[in-house]
Amino acid sequence: MIHNFSVSNYGSVRDTVTLDLRIRGTAPDLACFRHSSVKPDLQLPAVAVLMGPNGSGKTTLLRALLDMARYVSSFNETIWLVPFLSEETRWEPTRFSVEGEWDWLSPGNGSQRFRYELVVGRMPSENGSEHMFVIREALLHFPKGRKRRLYERRGEGAPVYVSRDFGVRRSDDRLRGLGPTTSVIAMMAMFNVPLARRIADWMRGWLGNTTNVFGNDTRSLDTETAIGWIEANPDSRRWAETQLGRSDVGIRGLEVARDAEGTRYVRFEHSGLDAPVVLGLESNGTRRLFHLLPMIKHALNVTGLAVLDEIDGDLHVDVVVELLRLFRSRESNPRGAQLLVTSHHVGLLDELEKEEVFIVEKDAGGATQVYGAQDVRGLRRDVRLYPKYRAGVLGGIPRIG
Repeated sequence: MIHNFSVSNYGSVRDTVTLDLRIRGTAPDLACFRHSSVKPDLQLPAVAVLMGPNGSGKTTLLRALLDMARYVSSFNETIWLVPFLSEETRWEPTRFSVEGEWDWLSPGNGSQRFRYELVVGRMPSENGSEHMFVIREALLHFPKGRKRRLYERRGEGAPVYVSRDFGVRRSDDRLRGLGPTTSVIAMMAMFNVPLARRIADWMRGWLGNTTNVFGNDTRSLDTETAIGWIEANPDSRRWAETQLGRSDVGIRGLEVARDAEGTRYVRFEHSGLDAPVVLGLESNGTRRLFHLLPMIKHALNVTGLAVLDEIDGDLHVDVVVELLRLFRSRESNPRGAQLLVTSHHVGLLDELEKEEVFIVEKDAGGATQVYGAQDVRGLRRDVRLYPKYRAGVLGGIPRIG
């Protein structure tokens, strides 16, 4: 589970912005929270909802996390990091840091705390574009709370420190061929170093299957992939039917069929209708949910993380609440998977605890800021969050006109 994520000089983020998911020790032990496996007195939310005006930087924060993960796990992919566009920050480094708990060192034997840090520099090149390079990259481990380096690099050409956990000698020739923009993890994963492979595979897993943010776009899982997921497992099919039937009162079942050319398509049985309805003729909300469900189920069962932008698009607020409950409930989410989402539907506020809500807004200089509703002074637990938000107590109110 992610504890916190920080970024600076990225998109609309100028100074360091931190999405801190750690719940204060005074909070009660609620079913929607999860206890840290490395610090039992620490609680974390299974759901984190980012709210704020259009253009405040909600998607930017999700994209920053995704770009960092793509950098770590991709050997050949070029990641372009757009800085905060001011004269003061144009050529300043972009910084990322994520801390959390995972079982990378001993799969299946309990999680441990890690922190990944990345600093990327940029400089103008002769053709008028820019050249990017890694200033620093490090993976830190905290056995019994003490900081320990698993690896660290400091600039192009500098020797890379690698601990024995990777099974790679510091003099290994593979470390000498590290390019200026290549991650140490990605390079070692390419050479099948087990620990590096586990880290890279975990990040690739949720980058490819449990997020709808791709570059500057937000898009659904493609229909062919969703159909393949349904056909692969009868349990997945029954689960999807149940979820779709709860949101669309007419749906009684679904089936995968093939047209004359052999192409797969899905159609739905409806009560009161004599013929099934193909996906393309269903409502926008049903189609949206059909493409979301595989990502949500994959996060719950496999990756432990889903990152979804505008989860409320085309969906009734009560349907969104049900999707969030899949993660908030310990019964449907026994593994403690996390869901990070953005939303404009302020009606969700009355269904959430203040530790699950994060407000994103811009300051007078156009820079993104974020803080948790739990940080708002005097905000009691026994009050509705929606009227507090509308009254401006939480901040993040759009200015129109």
